[in-house]
Amino acid sequence: MPVTVTDETLVPEQARQNRRRGFAVSRELGLILLIVAATIVSSILFPESFPTFENFSAIMRNLAFDGILAVGMSLLLVGGLFDLSIGGMFSMTGVIVGWMLKTAGLPVPIAILIGLAAAVFGGFLNGFIVAKIRVNALITTLGTMQIYRGIAILVGGSGITFLPNSFTMLGQASLLGMQAPVWLLAFLVAVFHYLLTKTRFFRQYYYIGGNAKAAQLCGINVPRMQVLAFMIMGLLAGIAGTVFAARLATGVSIAGDGAELRVITAVILGGASLTGGKGTVWGALIGVVFIAMVNNIMLIAQISTYWQSIVTGTVLVLAVAMDHFFNRGR
Repeated sequence: MPVTVTDETLVPEQARQNRRRGFAVSRELGLILLIVAATIVSSILFPESFPTFENFSAIMRNLAFDGILAVGMSLLLVGGLFDLSIGGMFSMTGVIVGWMLKTAGLPVPIAILIGLAAAVFGGFLNGFIVAKIRVNALITTLGTMQIYRGIAILVGGSGITFLPNSFTMLGQASLLGMQAPVWLLAFLVAVFHYLLTKTRFFRQYYYIGGNAKAAQLCGINVPRMQVLAFMIMGLLAGIAGTVFAARLATGVSIAGDGAELRVITAVILGGASLTGGKGTVWGALIGVVFIAMVNNIMLIAQISTYWQSIVTGTVLVLAVAMDHFFNRGR
């Protein structure tokens, strides 16, 4: 008979979490040192273009959207899951909001709510199939990725342009030289870091990722928690897609293509694991910063943009191999 989860029943798991967090911290510190080293070397090699406020502002502005997605992906990976459909949801939400504004003529708040509701429903659909029907997350989200991409193209075509200023200000407003998406990212990182580390409800994801069967026996409703995680991921993908459309004043049908691999790479680099049970939101953010900085350096060095995909794929393979090696050792 399942027992009620209390802080006492989670004590052994909390000890394991502390060890995992210590390992994650070492990964985070190593990544920070790499970022510092890359910054120093790039500043020496490209003194006129890299170490400028305009360039760092551009890096932060460009990584903000992947960063928002990484917040949700870190929650999923901690719980032992992942979502490959986030790029499709990102694009779908942006064009749905754009269509509601431009074609249907709805007010900005209502258009945004409809777009976010569609994204949350997409997350619920992913979670229901994975948690309730028990279909593998890889197969499920690969399939829904194509569905959401198809919806984005059907609704948006080649793109929905010239969105109203009352909407675009959400993505173009700036404070202290940083645009709104950067401040939104900072807020979401702070909120979800607090939720994952300070609240008993969200700490259960570490327990689920460590051992889902044991978590179920301890009274945790694992399927419900998994569905919730996918819904949160859908909401964050919708927020990122909406703000991206606002920044460009255009709903782009293929805006999120490739985002899923960049985000998973960044989160694993930041200390999360495909096997679940470890990872932090701060680590995910550091991973996103590292990937964005590498891409920025390649652009400044006038390296072909095709190499960005090669580098990202290589980093993903190395990150997963490193994670597997350390997990096997432990």
